[in-house]
Amino acid sequence: MTIKVTSLSLLFFISVSAFSQTNDLSSSPYSLYGLGLRNNLNTGEANTLGKTGIASHSTSSINGLNPASFASFHSNSFLYDIGVKVQQETLVEGGVDESRTNANFSSLAFAFPVSSKFGVGLTLLPFTNVGYFVSGVPNEIEGSNEQFNSDIYGSGGLNDIKINAGYKVTDKLSVGVSGSYLFGKIEENETNYFQDNVLYVNEENFYSGFQLKTGLQYTFNSNFSFGAVASLPTSLKGDQENTVTLSVADAVGTVEESQKDLDAFKLPLEIGLGVETKLKENLSFNIDYTRRFWSATNQTDQSGTFVNQDIIGLGTKYIPNKNSTNYWDRMNYRAGLNFDSGSIEINNTRVSNYEATIGLGIPFSKKNNSMLNVGYSYGVQGRVANNLIQENYHLLTLNLSLENIWFVKRYID
Repeated sequence: MTIKVTSLSLLFFISVSAFSQTNDLSSSPYSLYGLGLRNNLNTGEANTLGKTGIASHSTSSINGLNPASFASFHSNSFLYDIGVKVQQETLVEGGVDESRTNANFSSLAFAFPVSSKFGVGLTLLPFTNVGYFVSGVPNEIEGSNEQFNSDIYGSGGLNDIKINAGYKVTDKLSVGVSGSYLFGKIEENETNYFQDNVLYVNEENFYSGFQLKTGLQYTFNSNFSFGAVASLPTSLKGDQENTVTLSVADAVGTVEESQKDLDAFKLPLEIGLGVETKLKENLSFNIDYTRRFWSATNQTDQSGTFVNQDIIGLGTKYIPNKNSTNYWDRMNYRAGLNFDSGSIEINNTRVSNYEATIGLGIPFSKKNNSMLNVGYSYGVQGRVANNLIQENYHLLTLNLSLENIWFVKRYID
């Protein structure tokens, strides 16, 4: 077991470098604000259940929404989760439509039980996503009536490496804790056009910091469970490297290079509550509610204000007969709805998000719980009002959730 854990840990952290260099997972204009769009994708089946699962014990898959769930793994099991996403977006503004497509990894994780009451795991997820392009922005030259135009391109985002641990206090109560190291680079390239001259400004902003999350799950009976999580407020330190280059008459030269400390970016207190109930033996239902207290950070953006954010998710799962020898009876059918009030208010208008999801859990074998989770989401972010842009998107998610059984004796007849 030690050899496997060590090898997988090395593979996991080697993947961090490649993952962090390719996390331009968004092409949304709303990723311009703050540290970018907050990632709402996770591991396992949560993506196809309206982003719910705070109360789900997830005995055979990795539930990244609540660290307390790590106490519920089957003994002798080792769990992996690898996720990818493909998103097609259509931006609507002033009667003009523009389509964009992006694809990349969305999650890496593994977990295993240490004992019958204690489980641990590592996850790597995008924390924020940045990918925007703004063309032809008019600017005035200070001290004159002349103007110049700018093109601005932003990319990058922050990553979240998380260590999770869950402990079963009693048969009904589990508690958990996770520690996140948040890090990443947000790069902005600005091209300014002054008649025959071009001024290039490159800014690389680096942020890093730690965040602590706690969670609990309580099972009232076989048909009803409750979950709660809390992410504590924290500040991310930032520094900036700035390079200014001027192009005059086909001659290019660096005008200035500088470094400076940035104001810390404050992440708010976040509290989430969830319930899971079984309406029948093969039909379950989840409701999650999350609130992020952004107003307490007293932060503003160049064009918007951070406001308290409410997220409500609904999800349902149907399995005809998970113990059947018939393959189709063991299929997982899922659906969900999610509403996000948004954390930014621009021109007195909230940038909210609505999303509907459907999905399948396709089992590989009856001998273990390995499964391919396939999900499709349709969502709308923002709206065409007060100079805002409406973003309609189609999202396809694929999560390969694998279970390996260890230390099982083999008998030869």
